[in-house]
Amino acid sequence: MEGLEFMLLPFIACLTLIGIHGYFGIHVLKRGIIFIDIAMAQLAALGMTFAYVFHIPEESIWTYPLSLLFVTLAAWFFAKLKCQQPRVCMEAIIGMTYAIAATAAVILIDKAAGSHEHLKEIFIGSILWVQWPEIVKSLIVYTLVGVFHYFFRNRLIPLSEDYEAAKQGGHKVQWWDFIFYFTLGIVVMHSVRIGGILLVFAFLIIPASVSALYSKHWITRISIGWLSGTLVSIVGLYLSWTFDLPSGPAVVLVLGLLLIMSMAIRALVPKNSQKEPVPISKNQAHSVEGDDF
Repeated sequence: MEGLEFMLLPFIACLTLIGIHGYFGIHVLKRGIIFIDIAMAQLAALGMTFAYVFHIPEESIWTYPLSLLFVTLAAWFFAKLKCQQPRVCMEAIIGMTYAIAATAAVILIDKAAGSHEHLKEIFIGSILWVQWPEIVKSLIVYTLVGVFHYFFRNRLIPLSEDYEAAKQGGHKVQWWDFIFYFTLGIVVMHSVRIGGILLVFAFLIIPASVSALYSKHWITRISIGWLSGTLVSIVGLYLSWTFDLPSGPAVVLVLGLLLIMSMAIRALVPKNSQKEPVPISKNQAHSVEGDDF
């Protein structure tokens, strides 16, 4: 009972993270921009680092705008590049953005007192010590973003399914691409404060990757991602309590094991049982109503 009471808030925090990141992860995989989350997380952390270096408290009203500024600039930059179709692939640009942001954070904080603990908290988080105000604030933000994405799914999902087709179909691709990156950045800003960069990245990519092994439909994939993330959170936090392990890394490790097990199970399924998708028309391909969502 003691362990259950102690791990209740971290478990609820994990549920809030998997709820929104399980959805965004499907977008990210379909777009082929695997490291966008970790790049956005590092940029948000760079804003937090600026605040830390200049002795601005984390709960100060100035800390949030600093992170939001970096995230907004990154959202505009990625949307602009995608629309212009650069010769260098987006994934490489995103990776370089992460490396530059991480380097800038290290240089900024090198001489600051307590820099080691600050960097450690940014990467592995402090989900074990999360409190209700942080959870409630993040849950409100995630809910607002989720509702927005639901009502504008006919604009956002086609860009992830087929960017060029959406562009030819008259969508304002650069604007809606900016909205996608911006809302993802807002989510990541709050997530990093709770779980750290590594846990946020794992929750975004791994459940979505597991769901991709078993389904192509959005609703089914989201459900698989949420279920797998919930089970992993229970196991990871139990191992953390039992063996006195850092909670965030423990959950990430179990997520990795889940992905390996899922790939092994999928490999054992006979090929003739893996049915090919039924061909559909172009209009149907961009519809996100009915069974697909």
